[in-house]
Amino acid sequence: MILCSSLVLVLASISVTFAQTQNTNFDRFEDRLKELRVDRQRKLEELKEKQQELLQKRQDLKEKISTRQAELRQRTVARIKSVFTKILKRYNAALARLDKIAERIATRIDKLKARGVDTTTAQAKLTEAEGLGTAAAQAIADAQAQVSAIDENSATVKDAVHTATTAMKSAKRALFDYHKGLVAAIRELKAAAALKEGTRSAE
Repeated sequence: MILCSSLVLVLASISVTFAQTQNTNFDRFEDRLKELRVDRQRKLEELKEKQQELLQKRQDLKEKISTRQAELRQRTVARIKSVFTKILKRYNAALARLDKIAERIATRIDKLKARGVDTTTAQAKLTEAEGLGTAAAQAIADAQAQVSAIDENSATVKDAVHTATTAMKSAKRALFDYHKGLVAAIRELKAAAALKEGTRSAE
């Protein structure tokens, strides 16, 4: 009887201990699960932060490249303007030289007229040439205005080159026409002088 009672007590004790162990293990696993979930959330947040940092770095790099490209474009456009401005200075110098030639032709015409030479044709040619000189001066001024109007902050290199080149071609062609006009006036002046000399020789 005593043995049976002892056995029952032992079994009851083991059952209680096992039950307590089960409850304790369950509580610990539940806590562990919570820890795992917290760890998971932390890792997700860290991942999001890294992704955000990566996106920010990419954006910064993109902006940096964009800024460098803009600065490079600005410098290139400024250089284009500088080059064409120098060319236009040479065009103005050429125009000034042609104007002096025209003045010398006019002086020569007056001298020949004073000697009785018929300079009517030469005068007409010089008048035509002077009109071409006016056109050349206007073309150069227009070219200068177009080159100066190129916006370094917004114009593309292609547009800047196109605008400047078109303007320069017009100015160069106008100068060439002025030169041709002066050559024609000189030719007529020489012909008139030669005709007068020939007439004198015949006399």
